[in-house]
Amino acid sequence: MATSDNQTTSQQETSSNNFTGNGNWAFQDGQLQSSESNTLDASSNLSGDGGNPFAGGNSESDNNNPFAGGDAENNPQASNLPDNLPFGDTLPSLPEVETTQPVPFDSENFILDISDLESDADSTGNTGSGNGNWNLGSNNTTNGNGNWNFSSDSQTSGNGNWNYADGNTSTGNGNWNFGTDNQTNGNGNWQLGEDNTILGNANMPEGSNNSILGSGNTADVSNSNLLGNRIETSGDGDAIGNEDWTFPISGDSEPISLGSSQPSQEIGFDINAGVSSLFSSGGATQETIDTATSLPDYNNSNYTFEGLG
Repeated sequence: MATSDNQTTSQQETSSNNFTGNGNWAFQDGQLQSSESNTLDASSNLSGDGGNPFAGGNSESDNNNPFAGGDAENNPQASNLPDNLPFGDTLPSLPEVETTQPVPFDSENFILDISDLESDADSTGNTGSGNGNWNLGSNNTTNGNGNWNFSSDSQTSGNGNWNYADGNTSTGNGNWNFGTDNQTNGNGNWQLGEDNTILGNANMPEGSNNSILGSGNTADVSNSNLLGNRIETSGDGDAIGNEDWTFPISGDSEPISLGSSQPSQEIGFDINAGVSSLFSSGGATQETIDTATSLPDYNNSNYTFEGLG
């Protein structure tokens, strides 16, 4: 049990860090130190192989390496990716991000870049339970394994989440926050803007103030509500649908579940209201017909909407 500035006891301290677990790191006295009072430099045996922090290794002997191979039950990073991720036929390309901090997918030697970091101020007020968490900012609460906080004031529950901006809340695994004050409940989401709320997986909003319920949405919009999967839209506003078949939600059916990162019964109400807004008492509205026939995948000239409007 460590007795350094990075405390591992359950008693909360305001002037230091308080971790329950092993191999947790924070800035102390101008350098990164672990909860076991280890220090990090370019020669540290954290990578398993060369300078690659994602390389394999024995999770028992390399217990400071959150990316080491081993039993997936003890190390969430060791398991293979599932086959049913909502990416479609091709994986999305990694985004271009703006940050002065090292990013693992944009670094030739991530461990070296981490070891070269300097800070005039200690990382303080970080708390949490788990193993292999890294705190380079202050006042973060992290429960899980292999999470990285390069910023401050974030709340993380899960594994392998990355916070490069302040004030983010993440519940799930493998979420990346490059914008501030985002709320995420799901896995593999990329928050590139600010003040976005996501309930789902693999979303990548580039704008700000969006509420997203679904998976694989990558629209570059702001101040919008998206209800569905893999929605692609070029204009701000509320939309419902899947992939290229996306329809605007009429103004009289304001979504009530969006804006919360927690599941609720109101999701069903929103889906019902959103779909109902596409139809009038006599059938499909003219707006729905015009939208459908102008979509890229509408190419069947033998089918008409006659009698539906």
